[in-house]
Amino acid sequence: MRLSHPSAPFQGIPADDVFFAANEQFVQMGVAYIILHMQEEIYPERPLQLFIDIQAQPTARNLLLGALLGRAEQLRAQFPQLKGRIYTEIAPSQFDLVSFYNQSGFSSSDAREEHLFTLPVGSAQAPMGCEFASVPLMSVQDQHAFLSRLNRYRMSPITHDFLTLQIQQPCFMALGYYRAGHPIAEIMVTGASPNTAALVMLYVQKDMRRRGIGKSLLCAASELLRQRGVNAALTQAFSANQAQAGLLRSLGASRRRVINILPHIDLG
Repeated sequence: MRLSHPSAPFQGIPADDVFFAANEQFVQMGVAYIILHMQEEIYPERPLQLFIDIQAQPTARNLLLGALLGRAEQLRAQFPQLKGRIYTEIAPSQFDLVSFYNQSGFSSSDAREEHLFTLPVGSAQAPMGCEFASVPLMSVQDQHAFLSRLNRYRMSPITHDFLTLQIQQPCFMALGYYRAGHPIAEIMVTGASPNTAALVMLYVQKDMRRRGIGKSLLCAASELLRQRGVNAALTQAFSANQAQAGLLRSLGASRRRVINILPHIDLG
């Protein structure tokens, strides 16, 4: 089995972070890549996140994983003071890959899950000195600015195409608390179901957390949704994210399904 790098960036990923595996007859057996990104919001205790992906025949997986782990050590050496993890994301139905990563020393204690909850009823008081308002989305510039704020708090970015499509949905709302025009917290809700919406994103600025602001903003959005006949919402969360798990518990949410498993190895 032979390893090689592409001669140019692969799908926008630097060539040094991509590996091809081929057999002795130079028949390609698979491709793998690694992407480094910082995520201080979702995983503040492990901000260095190294995502890997392997698309290969079973006979090439070990070789490609070894190459990725070696490259991960090189990337990690650039940030020796930071804790992090190497992780991937796979469907729970991919039993062979679940087994492969578990046997390779990865933990499967984190997962992307879907939860259902009844819209909360409660006080929706804006923080002192803040106003409650719709997010301005009239211009493309406004839309990109909104997405930029949301995506700082996400593992996978919301695209402009997705936002454009959701704006047309009957349950779409983009709301926030603002102080002197600057966002303190924002929420995005969408969906076309007659009685169930989708909570796509809710964030609170780091220095304003643990004050009930997120729950208050959700209550404000819920009141508007109930006026449209909506009484429940679906959302996605990571099981290892304590803040997300705590909010879902406070809402009495129930897990509907595991969307993807995130096998990972902690670093530091």
